Amino acid sequence: MSIFDSFVSLGRPLHGAGRLLTITRISYPRMRLMTLSHRKIYLVLALLAASAVAFAATPPTAEMAAAQAAIASAERAQPRGEAAQALDEAHQLYAQAQAAMAKKKYKDALRWADEAHASADLAGARARLANARIEVEEKSARNADLRRQLLVVPQR
Repeated sequence: MSIFDSFVSLGRPLHGAGRLLTITRISYPRMRLMTLSHRKIYLVLALLAASAVAFAATPPTAEMAAAQAAIASAERAQPRGEAAQALDEAHQLYAQAQAAMAKKKYKDALRWADEAHASADLAGARARLANARIEVEEKSARNADLRRQLLVVPQR
């Protein structure tokens, strides 16, 4: 049934606004695209399968390696206190990423690896900050000792 079928009453004229309107029935060629056939269904299934293969997640080996390198770098910075807690969190996140990789849940593994990398970077930054503060305190104490020695110069 076409759109015009509701307005056309088998070629009889329609009256509207004082005018006599006659709408003739327009026949459209049958659209073969809208009919289902086995070939079309198989074609759609093949396209879906091809797109699933194309967009399938790949193992995040580069991200895992980057997270492991960031954890090793943070460990070399000798973290203490908050930095050690952040490093422990990075280790836990990396373990979760490895477990996800073993289960072939690559999207989860990617997310955990990225979080482990960020946590390891945070641990390294906090460790470097703590080490810099310790150095500053040591140098300030050494400067205070030198000032005291300069003020207590023996009289001749």
